[in-house]
Amino acid sequence: MTFDQIRSFYLVAVLGTYAKAAEHLNATQPTISARIVALEGRLGVKLFDRSGHRVALTPEGRSFLRSAEKLLDIQADVFRRFDKPGIRGIVRIGASDTMAVTWIPSFIAELRAANPNAEFELHIGPSYRLHEELLARKIDIAFIVGPIASPELISHPLCRCPLVFTAAPSLGLHLRRIVSADIEKMDIFTFERMTRPHQELVRVLRTKNLSPRIHPVNSLQTVVLMVKKGLGVGVVPFGAVEEDVADGNLAVLNTDFSLSDTPFIICYPSGPDSHAVETLAQHVKEFLKARGSSDSIRIID
Repeated sequence: MTFDQIRSFYLVAVLGTYAKAAEHLNATQPTISARIVALEGRLGVKLFDRSGHRVALTPEGRSFLRSAEKLLDIQADVFRRFDKPGIRGIVRIGASDTMAVTWIPSFIAELRAANPNAEFELHIGPSYRLHEELLARKIDIAFIVGPIASPELISHPLCRCPLVFTAAPSLGLHLRRIVSADIEKMDIFTFERMTRPHQELVRVLRTKNLSPRIHPVNSLQTVVLMVKKGLGVGVVPFGAVEEDVADGNLAVLNTDFSLSDTPFIICYPSGPDSHAVETLAQHVKEFLKARGSSDSIRIID
């Protein structure tokens, strides 16, 4: 019995298919199947019922799952105590658009330099989609909008990002205070409907009985580009436009109401194979703490 066999069994049990376990381990499906067969032969029991579309644990399999989790916990503890420092293997990182355009590039550069034996895959997308990918074990860790309530995931507070109204200086909107009557006439570009910033914008507008034209866009960079071209006003995290504001390409508007900060968390699946992501999560906290809070990112201690 090997730890490769035990980990393969654990992932098939958690994810429900050989294919998903193979993808997670960067292995082939026949390899995973061979490991399970060898493990069943060593234990002398059938661990899975393979009669349906998804494999299901047998009673013996459910019993062995508890033992597998304990064995993998022991292995992870040994690695933490005696293994050489650093992250190894392929780590799949998910990040929201907001994180991707602010500190993620610098963090990845630092991470690669400190961990030459690791490869880092970056998945950029809306937080709700990255949440789904975490649950499906398609990514290992994500920096997304929180909070979330999921017993399968571990999360830690990370930072808060202020949302601002911004526009091209050519529109002249930054030269005066923007009141509710002005906003009613605006075209506003912002995140997708299912995102926290979009819902926060709608919530605030409703409290003011305002109904401007809101244009959801599934790319933060595209929102910024359209606003820079003067097509309307953007509601975006300040960090996404900080450089453009400093360069005079965009201006932050002075409105008669404000939007709540967007809270971000570090999130990853719970389980005995989380040693690498726990190390990475600690790196993230140290990296952002070293940068310090700013107008665009407010660190949560």
